[in-house]
Amino acid sequence: MKTNIGPLKDNDTIAIIGGGPAGSFFAHFALKLAKELNKKITIYILCGKDFIQKGPVGCKMCAGVLSETLIAKMEQEGIVLPTSRIQNEIDGYFFQSQERGISLHHPLPGHKPRIITIFRGGGPRYSLSDVNISFDDFLLNHSASMGAKVLSAIVEEIELPENPQHLVNIVYREEGIRKKISVSLAVGAFGVNTSLTKRIVGKKHGYREPRSIRTCNAELPLGRSYIRERFQRTIYIFSLGIKPIKFAALIPKDDYVTVSLVGNEDITKAHLMQFIKHPRIRELLPEGWSLPENVCICFPKIPVAHAAHPYSDRFVITGDASISRTYKNGIESSFETSRLAAYAAFYHGISEKDFKEAYYTPALKLLAHDNFYGKLILNLHDYITSKKHIANTHIDYLCKHKDTWGAQRINAILWNMVTGNIGYKEIFYDAMSFRLQAVMFPHNFRSSVKMVYGYFRKLTNTDLAGTARSKETPALGPLKNQSTVVIIGGGPAGTSCGIALKHLAKEKNIDINVILYEMKDFEGGIEHNECAGVLSHPIEHIMEDTLKIPFPWYLVKRDIPGYYLHANGQTITLEGNGEISYALRRIQFDAYLLQKAKEAGVTVIKSKVTDIEIGREKIVIYSETRHTSADVVVGAFGIEEGTHKLFESGTPYKSPKYLLSILTKFHPKGKYHDLENTDGYIHAFLSSIKEIEFGAITPKADHYTINIAGAKISSKSMDNFLQQSEVMNQLPECFKDALGHFDYHRGCFPVKPAKNPFGDRYVIIGDAAGLIRPFKGKGVNAACLMGIKAAETMMNVGISKRAFHTSYFNSFYDVIKDLPYARAVRRFIIWGAYYGFLGSVIQIAKSNPELKGALFDSVSGRRTYRRILIDAFSVRLSFKIFAAIIQCFISKITKKQR
Repeated sequence: MKTNIGPLKDNDTIAIIGGGPAGSFFAHFALKLAKELNKKITIYILCGKDFIQKGPVGCKMCAGVLSETLIAKMEQEGIVLPTSRIQNEIDGYFFQSQERGISLHHPLPGHKPRIITIFRGGGPRYSLSDVNISFDDFLLNHSASMGAKVLSAIVEEIELPENPQHLVNIVYREEGIRKKISVSLAVGAFGVNTSLTKRIVGKKHGYREPRSIRTCNAELPLGRSYIRERFQRTIYIFSLGIKPIKFAALIPKDDYVTVSLVGNEDITKAHLMQFIKHPRIRELLPEGWSLPENVCICFPKIPVAHAAHPYSDRFVITGDASISRTYKNGIESSFETSRLAAYAAFYHGISEKDFKEAYYTPALKLLAHDNFYGKLILNLHDYITSKKHIANTHIDYLCKHKDTWGAQRINAILWNMVTGNIGYKEIFYDAMSFRLQAVMFPHNFRSSVKMVYGYFRKLTNTDLAGTARSKETPALGPLKNQSTVVIIGGGPAGTSCGIALKHLAKEKNIDINVILYEMKDFEGGIEHNECAGVLSHPIEHIMEDTLKIPFPWYLVKRDIPGYYLHANGQTITLEGNGEISYALRRIQFDAYLLQKAKEAGVTVIKSKVTDIEIGREKIVIYSETRHTSADVVVGAFGIEEGTHKLFESGTPYKSPKYLLSILTKFHPKGKYHDLENTDGYIHAFLSSIKEIEFGAITPKADHYTINIAGAKISSKSMDNFLQQSEVMNQLPECFKDALGHFDYHRGCFPVKPAKNPFGDRYVIIGDAAGLIRPFKGKGVNAACLMGIKAAETMMNVGISKRAFHTSYFNSFYDVIKDLPYARAVRRFIIWGAYYGFLGSVIQIAKSNPELKGALFDSVSGRRTYRRILIDAFSVRLSFKIFAAIIQCFISKITKKQR
């Protein structure tokens, strides 16, 4: 039975992760309750965004409409939004179906609605305004004025305690310095547009993030005078039958009109362009107006379901990442969930049980259960608006009988649907009322008859042989003279692709422009690369024979002749018959490749890419410094960078599944400083710690690189790994004195290929493509080979989806074919380390050359898992291993019985 922690006490500390509305509202309610209960509570808000900044970097990517119910609730709490933060005050809505439109008014006669539009951040990316207009910044300042301490920090990890009586540890970076705080309660207020839900919270405590879809917001710079004259404080709502757009809105602000698109599936840039070109939309835009190149566009995710188990002992999640009203009033949902969570923490307790009973269950009743009716009413609305005859009938009825009870009721239903003033359940029962259905039955019946008649008439008059056939995208041939290629990412994959492109173009006697975007400063040496820094054969031949550049032998810190494999108290020496690997600093190696790319003629731009437009005719890449037009774009951005979201919003690409890795360095002092006396072997550990799949100690010239990997590892996992005796025994005596003072770096690497890593005019390479053999080395080799093969495809075959599939993707078919075998080996090793029978396997390998060679190949990545299993495992060896495993289990059972 779990221990009851009780409510927050005097002098307790709260850390709120995320400075958006959910975080600010929780801080407001928590500080208010602390004052009422006469408790001294310290609250930290850890926020990685600067909401004053323009564009996505400072914005929470929201349409920016505050309902009158939210405004009333905020003002009741003393949160009054100043006029300087208000973009526009809305008087009404205009609903436009495929053919007809109608103005909607507030259901209460003579009532002036209080609806306002805002910008969540500092405004659109290219806005010239220098006034602070950020709504989120206002809320954050309000929380600070009440006593919350706001830290400009990026949270890296949340360590929830196994014992409920212990505190929560939060690891974060502030001004580049890694810090840790211990708090009584951690509040997740980070939304769904972040990797925190996957990388930090994880699945250990039962949390499952809500299902979400991507929407689209675009800021159209139409000018203040035009907006006032044409829109007249009216929000336009559209249901135009453009699939998959469920509904759309044009929201007038000051100098901009926000386009907001929500669909049944992810919205892309192509859907936005189709929407803007629709005749009903063109009527609202200036004559001859076209979408400018410098436009602020984002593709944020919104939840379409609620999260499972957004709470644990001393931890609770509020806002979008927990429970939100479907499609409507996300900020108001944050207000309500934060209020419920704060009251639960102060009046009931901060245990898992308390949050479930006093927060999650009431939130489900308030929002999640209401969403069931929301789906029903929205599906009904979709059906009606998709049938022109029925939609036109309803709008005609509203226009001709606007003073009747039926027309007023339909107006109220539509008004409440678009504003969210009342719950979906109430709207549903209003729409399904017997009286309204009886009033509308004759009109609906006539429209249904017309629709059926029109259908059969169209069917008889249609020439089936002349029906339009789907158009196939024309093949895009090889790169030509003056073609432009943009590469995003300056690691081994990106630089190899750029160098290969330039060499191939020179051989063909043509000139192509290769532009590479890289935001890290490799050459300055201040960046980190979360990689152990071991290159293996045949990297030297890849570079010298294919890329035509010298291998940087001067960067090699140590030769690695082999491995020591440790598992369950057993150790075996693994050597590759003379095959040497090379230990070096990855940051220096990456800087070398980047310099060689520049020497080959690649233009390198040190800037972060902020948006990508992939069209039929060209690609447009936006960055913090400039935008570039190109014929094809190459994604070489790895897994950690947020660039994958840009591709996921504009293409079918989905980033690969990955394992987390944590790396640190140990620099011995005194007589242990020189590592030349060591043999240079890497110590590989198959750890019995449940969440760690493997670890390693790699000797360099003057330090050891130590890393671990696993799906759910944390800094605590690394702490436990470093304190294991089998790890400490491989390091100098002075290592014990350094425990607790290491700086950890967190990264990840793919274990499964990405989905749709190529298409017309785009291709993904390197870790972001995931086309490497999982759970083993040679990641740099694979990255270089992918970059080279992508370059050869673009130069010799084409830049179409078909070209990338046949020439690029199929070249790595052996990797894909090896995945089932890799998963089997991975599962065997995890179970073996955890249950303790890997030690028996190592004992057998000491006297079995085939098994010993198989272990070396598995650790070094020299051969595929399929080949290893086929060549090394005979029936006799398999039986021997099986017998050893059974003996191990029998021994364990016997010990337990004693």
